[in-house]
Amino acid sequence: MDLLAGLKQESVTEMDLSDYCTVDASASVRDVLTQMQVTHCRNALVLQEGKLVGIFTDRDVLMKVADNKDALDKPITDLMTPDPVTLSKAATAADALAVMARKHIRNVPIVEDDGSVVGNFTHFSVLDFLAEQFPDIPLDSYPVYPRRFSRRRHGG
Repeated sequence: MDLLAGLKQESVTEMDLSDYCTVDASASVRDVLTQMQVTHCRNALVLQEGKLVGIFTDRDVLMKVADNKDALDKPITDLMTPDPVTLSKAATAADALAVMARKHIRNVPIVEDDGSVVGNFTHFSVLDFLAEQFPDIPLDSYPVYPRRFSRRRHGG
């Protein structure tokens, strides 16, 4: 199958949309970080009455929380990205990739018409798709030119 044709045909709902957790808009940043850590997810979709109102990502943790100890007790609504860019279930993988490239984002929540969350499209969704489409390509192969890499340890 041609890769571009496959991405244009593949519905986002057929992709892995599981890289997220949901948190309530009333949660503190500390509670959201705990939830992200416990569920091993990189993204928290913030819900209010079951509808998506914001997103909080690992990048937000680095940019807004890491050097600000006071941020932990703030409400998540203070630090989340409100009204994130979303797509409907009818979108294709190519649509999602186009939005990600155009908006310079790494997450596109997929939502129902009523605003309830279906999942979260990420670059990992695409990598999983590629791994399925090209099963003969070893993903854990060695470099093509192994002699270009040092055999000695460097640094501390």
